Amino acid sequence: MLRGLNWGHRRARGPMDAIGAELLSALGVTVQWDHQPLSGFEHGLTPALTERYDLIVFDHPFCGDIAAQRMFVPLEEGCPGLRPTDWAGASLESYRYAGHLWGLPVDGATQCSVYRPDLLPAPPPQAWEEVLALARQLRQQGRWMVLPALAPHGLLVLLALCANLGKPWPDDPRQGPDRPTLRAAMALLQQAFDLSHPDSAQMNAIHAHDAMVARDDLAYSPLMYAYLTYAESDQRRPLRFGPFPGPGGHPRGSVLGGTGLGVSRHARDRAQALAVVRHLADPSRQVHAFMPHHGQPAAAQAWTGVPQDAAYGGAFAALRSTMDVAWVRPRCPGYIGWQAKAGALTQAWLQGGLSAFAFEAALTEGWLSLGDLPALPA
Repeated sequence: MLRGLNWGHRRARGPMDAIGAELLSALGVTVQWDHQPLSGFEHGLTPALTERYDLIVFDHPFCGDIAAQRMFVPLEEGCPGLRPTDWAGASLESYRYAGHLWGLPVDGATQCSVYRPDLLPAPPPQAWEEVLALARQLRQQGRWMVLPALAPHGLLVLLALCANLGKPWPDDPRQGPDRPTLRAAMALLQQAFDLSHPDSAQMNAIHAHDAMVARDDLAYSPLMYAYLTYAESDQRRPLRFGPFPGPGGHPRGSVLGGTGLGVSRHARDRAQALAVVRHLADPSRQVHAFMPHHGQPAAAQAWTGVPQDAAYGGAFAALRSTMDVAWVRPRCPGYIGWQAKAGALTQAWLQGGLSAFAFEAALTEGWLSLGDLPALPA
């Protein structure tokens, strides 16, 4: 029996639980899954976890730390023949770092707009300027826009705005961000946050989806990570999803999310663990096994209007354009630690606890300090 670490939302649990019988039948392998909260998934991968688990579901920005600390087994030999075009956007390539593939994409996601169709006065905005106008209109109706800003989500909105404006955050920490672009993105984010529900500062994407389904005062979010299971019919008020309404009037630059499945270098049975990864590397298998169980496959096929998308209100097809041009975060060693600190700084700044000048300086200085760490070839 293998031990695996997943994260604790039905979007993650459902697919892996559903595939269990198939793994036992096809491979003779049983995987016992433990689950961690979203916060652990975002920042909690450590070498100690790789000593306890054989398979770990993780986020691609960990790849630099994984490579530097030799936490995982490179997958290219155990899973040959994977083609980037079989996976949505940059999902596969986001797990390739320092000459090795560290994870198989098993979940595809990026930031997008989310809305309650029964509460919107018109179709959702297509550009950021329209977002601000809609937020003001909603307030006149006694409703709100919501913009999750609990660390690191506010930071990731800021990075998406930078990328959409054409100057994404640099991959190399020896290079600082483009300051005019950063300041422009800060202004756009602050305007939107000030027009959003006050609860936004304490929300991550899951909190926001839950609240939009349960409450009738939250009608729209311009940018948060998509949990497409909230479009399913068993929700109190199913949500709908739309492209990133970027300030440039196009969806480029939302920050790629999703999850990958990695094999610990301490795996008790490496051959069995790699066999599980190979089994899930079939894009069609992800579509047919994951989508009926609240899953969000990384396989490109899922985002092309397959019949299973009807259960999600067409959300996969609606977000294909945003997925195709999503931006991949830096994956250098130390990035995750910077993201945690920078996310807290962003939250403090948006709430008025830090001046814009101090925020910009701290954000940039923290990033440049990573340049002192030993670099790995990307």
